[in-house]
Amino acid sequence: MVVGQVALWGNKCDLSISGGASNYEKGVDPIGQANVLRQNVLCDETSHVWSMLASLKPCRFVDIVLDNAGFELFTDLCLAEFLISSGTASRVRFHGKRIPWFVSDVTASDWQWSLEQLITSSAAELCQLGQRWQQYLLDEVWQFSTHPFWTLPCDYTSMKSVARDLYDNLSSADLVLFKGDLNYRKLVDDRAWPTTTPFSIALRGFSPTSLCSLRTLKCDVVVGLAEGQAESTRSQHADWMLTGSYGVIQFHKMLS
Repeated sequence: MVVGQVALWGNKCDLSISGGASNYEKGVDPIGQANVLRQNVLCDETSHVWSMLASLKPCRFVDIVLDNAGFELFTDLCLAEFLISSGTASRVRFHGKRIPWFVSDVTASDWQWSLEQLITSSAAELCQLGQRWQQYLLDEVWQFSTHPFWTLPCDYTSMKSVARDLYDNLSSADLVLFKGDLNYRKLVDDRAWPTTTPFSIALRGFSPTSLCSLRTLKCDVVVGLAEGQAESTRSQHADWMLTGSYGVIQFHKMLS
């Protein structure tokens, strides 16, 4: 599903890797960009995600744990729009940070500023989107919240004991989408896993509900790859784990 690919590659736009410079290819629309980069998705379990959601349609909640403000946030909002307008989800709950963990993490002020920019845009289409999304918030079809746990020095296996309220909140969702590199590292405890380790194993029991990680690689941690895939990719690009040029969409289904 191309909307998921667009949300994945929105994660390339990270100020901590670009130093504030634009690192999104100009002259290519987001869908075109996703099609160009499709071959760089090393593990794509999108079909499992949509199959699970289709079996529940409409599901109650899909949660999105946000990463970067700016263009990535816009792609996340577009994904949420698809989930609502297609009848896939009844509500989408967004989780931001109270303070930036890294330089461009989404905070409440980033969230509000983004909506205001859309609503006041001179482009009619963007203005309409902003107004629609503001109405979603008023109607509680969309919800935005922050929690101190997201900036604690804890991996996510600690959530159940450290922030039980947040864990229970995520447990009420049918699916939680984790965006970006930092969330991925906290999901798998930032360990030097063999790259062929199954994603569900690397989660080490963290399973409040079904999970999906959409992440471009910006550090030397990755799991869920096929045998020999890491070596083959490294032979083509020595810094493949660091530049955000490769991505994964990995899914863990909670066992009932």
